[in-house]
Amino acid sequence: MNALVGVVGGAVARVAPDGRVRLDDAAWSLDWWIGADDRWHVPGRERAVRQSRRDDVPVVETAMRVPGGDARQRVYGAAPDLVVVEVENASPAPFVLALVVREAHDAACDGATVWIDGRPALRTARAPSRWAAGTANPAADTDGAVFDDVAGGRASDDPPPALRDRRGRLDVAWLHPVAHRTTFRAALVTGAPSASVDPARLPSPDAVARGWSAQLDRGMRIVLPDDHLAAAVRAARAELLLAAGARALSSRRRAAAGADLVAALEDWGFDAEAAAGWERLPGRARRRAARRRSEPARWGAVVRARAAGDGPAMLLALRSVLVHETGEDSLTICAELPAAWRGRDLEVHDAPTRRGPVSYAVRWHGPRPALLWQVPDGSRLRAPGLDPTWSASEARGETLLAAAEAPA
Repeated sequence: MNALVGVVGGAVARVAPDGRVRLDDAAWSLDWWIGADDRWHVPGRERAVRQSRRDDVPVVETAMRVPGGDARQRVYGAAPDLVVVEVENASPAPFVLALVVREAHDAACDGATVWIDGRPALRTARAPSRWAAGTANPAADTDGAVFDDVAGGRASDDPPPALRDRRGRLDVAWLHPVAHRTTFRAALVTGAPSASVDPARLPSPDAVARGWSAQLDRGMRIVLPDDHLAAAVRAARAELLLAAGARALSSRRRAAAGADLVAALEDWGFDAEAAAGWERLPGRARRRAARRRSEPARWGAVVRARAAGDGPAMLLALRSVLVHETGEDSLTICAELPAAWRGRDLEVHDAPTRRGPVSYAVRWHGPRPALLWQVPDGSRLRAPGLDPTWSASEARGETLLAAAEAPA
């Protein structure tokens, strides 16, 4: 499953499990290889490759074992038209980084700027030391002639000419030495003139992660008993915001996915992004986005969507389990309580509804759940996952409910 990176309202890139990067509006992709003391390491063919998100936000790290340590690639959005690709040499020996443009129509190098398919697309801190080019064969289970030249020591240090393949199968490897315990940084440029981009001055992964944390403080917020699910929800909320700006949202082929995306943005309180996304949906997708379940979702829907890697569907189902509008004035909260959550605290803050925000918290006194709530005036409230017999019509309050029974 590819991970999205970028900034809200800007260009979006997708990072494959092996670290290959593709911009949403580009036909080519950017791969990375490492030339270490023992051999060349290609992430797509190595077993010791791990990928993670920093703080569960769109800062994606792909780590690959090399002698004595790791090569760590990090990809993240730095501005509406910039995506950073940096590679850290976390090993005691120098290595060579190959930034590999895959399946382009044309490429040229002007110092520290690489032009791809007619635009300045890759900016590095310094010009490459060597390069190699060739024609890709997508049907072959190899890394192509370019890899053979690089691994065989046949990369050139001559000034590279303009390179072209009309079929869009041009592969070019740009080689950069990276000293031990240092980081090499490059920028994928989607709009700004490349000459204005200084990779060394772009924000760090930690700074970008802090910015994402501020973004995710908006809208509906939850505290879950399950740390793994909480991490998945945080990552899915961030990807919602990124996907909301993707041009593919309005395509007919992805209309159903776009409808779920807009519905999830609405349900989780990202109002501005939901309104912008709504305007870009075709008519049928708008009707799908406007539909809501008549009854709360079952917990199994959350589990299935998470297992399928469908972030919007997972968020829609989880929101429905936690807060569901069952009529003009009826609210169902905590419709179902997973057995593993009994005895563990739960919080929901500012869940948007047609009548206003809903917040509640569940605490435990032995086997009995204590519920604290604040809902819009005139609401009728139920919490069947905690106590099927309980209901209330007060806008705020707290109560100690009957002991929750384990499911049969």
